[in-house]
Amino acid sequence: MMDAPAITSPHPGPRTRQILKRLSAVEAGAGLTYGLGDDPVVLDHAEGAVITDPDGNRFLDMVAGFGSLSLGHSHPALVDAVRTQVGRGQQAMSIGSTTRTDLVEKMAGLVDGDYRVILAASGSEAVEVALKMTRRATGRQGIVAFSGGFHGRTMGALTLMGRQSQRTGLGTLLAGAIHLPFPDPYRSPFGTDPQQISDTTLALLDQQLGDPASGWMPVGAVIVESVQGNGGMIPVPAGFMAGLRDICTRHGVLLIADEVMSGFHRTGSLFAYQRDDNVDPDIIVVGKSLSAGLPLAGCLVSASISESNPVGTESSTYAGNLVSCASALAALEVYESFDISKQARDLGDYFQTQLRAVIGDHRNVGTIRGQGLMVAVELVSDRNGRIPLPVARAVSHLAIQRGLLLYPGGHFGNVLAFLPPLIVTRDQISACVSVVADLLNSVAYDALETTAN
Repeated sequence: MMDAPAITSPHPGPRTRQILKRLSAVEAGAGLTYGLGDDPVVLDHAEGAVITDPDGNRFLDMVAGFGSLSLGHSHPALVDAVRTQVGRGQQAMSIGSTTRTDLVEKMAGLVDGDYRVILAASGSEAVEVALKMTRRATGRQGIVAFSGGFHGRTMGALTLMGRQSQRTGLGTLLAGAIHLPFPDPYRSPFGTDPQQISDTTLALLDQQLGDPASGWMPVGAVIVESVQGNGGMIPVPAGFMAGLRDICTRHGVLLIADEVMSGFHRTGSLFAYQRDDNVDPDIIVVGKSLSAGLPLAGCLVSASISESNPVGTESSTYAGNLVSCASALAALEVYESFDISKQARDLGDYFQTQLRAVIGDHRNVGTIRGQGLMVAVELVSDRNGRIPLPVARAVSHLAIQRGLLLYPGGHFGNVLAFLPPLIVTRDQISACVSVVADLLNSVAYDALETTAN
């Protein structure tokens, strides 16, 4: 395995600059190429958690395709499966396929209960499918979401996102979205005790659903990330999902678990909602690491919801593309070949322990949190007042120059987040922590802090 970070030519090197110049001349600025920094990495080839650019620099990838590359770059099992499938056929819309049938059967059996599977090409599309199937099944337009949630960028999914920057200029979105404060123990209007925050959030939802004068339109579903990803790797308090399931059941409201980023062992269990016992969502939205890097997503939908939706109303040309399905089958086989959930738990604990030991006392580190290999450092200008320090993207830019890819996020743009492949090593985690520590103690970071304040 190649060592990284290893910067032999200051980034961006001459070949990287040449490619970025070509790209910027033709690519719309609204794309995501520049999402991590002003001088993005250009991938020439990659393996595991290491990306090599055209100038020979090696970068430690702790973003992993925003969590989609759970087995890292170019995993041999996936490469073999994709090569084989391309030789057999790559597309089969509105006809059957042994590859797709094998995958759908396996997905339907992932959790207990009577679920049907519908495939999509992206997490956003899968959320759209969940929204439409929910409306048809319940006849109600209202859907409860949580502040800071990220469920996709398409118009319906975007309605569920509270982030103003993503909605500015778009005018009226899909009607029916209702937002409640996410039960974040670090930033909740209901206190700082996780149990109190959980109980109060659930009580508010319970009251509103049961009050005919609440002002809410009839609610068909609640959608939630058990660990907010883009919002800053924030797990819900223990017991929250069980309480949410109980409330939804009592009020005849569907529970949608968005596991697009947190699913498939990343948080230390197959799905993040399984941290609580006896939680059976009505719809489970999956994507990203389902196929470990190829375009594929979908929904596990309870049989009763499936039966209430007409045949052929949900699909798209690339939903269930055969090459992506083959990759997913190979990924699921790798996941099942060893206890990858335990590995994610152990490595996640190690990651947080290292961060706390090395930067836990830094003046701007407000909290270090996570679940499994969804890990984050929240930056503040004042630890007592918990005032956000919105420098995450600028720190990400500095990190790239040092050969590290991290995920700038959070409600206020103040979170350094990490979504490494589940096959990351302890040495690579230690190397990441060392770079982050050096950055937070650098002159360049001091300048960012001064400017932000």
